[in-house]
Amino acid sequence: MNNHQHSIMFGYEPTSDIYQPVSITDEGEIMTSTSKLPDNNDKVKLTSADGIALYADTLPAPQSDTNERTGWLWEKVVADATKLNYYMYGSVGSSHQYTLADFKGAFGTLSVDNWQNSSSVPFIVVYSKPTSQNDAGTFYHSKRVYTAPAFNRYVIGEQLNLYAGTKPDFNNNNRSIELSTVTTSGDNLDTEEILYITLHTDSASLIGTRIFVSSVGYNLNNEIVRDIKLVS
Repeated sequence: MNNHQHSIMFGYEPTSDIYQPVSITDEGEIMTSTSKLPDNNDKVKLTSADGIALYADTLPAPQSDTNERTGWLWEKVVADATKLNYYMYGSVGSSHQYTLADFKGAFGTLSVDNWQNSSSVPFIVVYSKPTSQNDAGTFYHSKRVYTAPAFNRYVIGEQLNLYAGTKPDFNNNNRSIELSTVTTSGDNLDTEEILYITLHTDSASLIGTRIFVSSVGYNLNNEIVRDIKLVS
């Protein structure tokens, strides 16, 4: 018996209309096979074109970690509105356009290497495509912001799983924190097509905020499940 499973049985999975293996964790949580993160070679290199696209308008750009951990290190070095923006999903170039109803969850495995205040803690945002009709922002129609409740505690350098929506089976011993506070802008209709899924820091975070991210991922309709390792 490992740290994650007490027993395995079969249960009905309504999204796929079939019976699938489910496991019950030590905490009594039921996990279906669609909750499991894939064990594959899904990764993005910091200096590659894909890496540059993933961190996009992040300022300053992330760097390789000074402690040789596998992942990307970001630090706020100027007292301004610069922040971390990691675009883990973008709709351009995909054969199918997923909707807000298809969004099942997203996560970042990371550590807060220098905590200044609550604005130091990253959060997840889902944007829908603009329609030119009642758009809530200049580049999106609606957005959902998933943040951590204020009562959580953080230890410098502690590896965490921050997740929104369905909790994946992370298969690690990190502490997991649900981004359970959800705020919305715009219509937020289930039929709206997703534009981006992102991991953010607050532009109001203080100088010296340091965030180390080892992986990001998302679940679309329990069909597309990604665990993207960030490598340098």
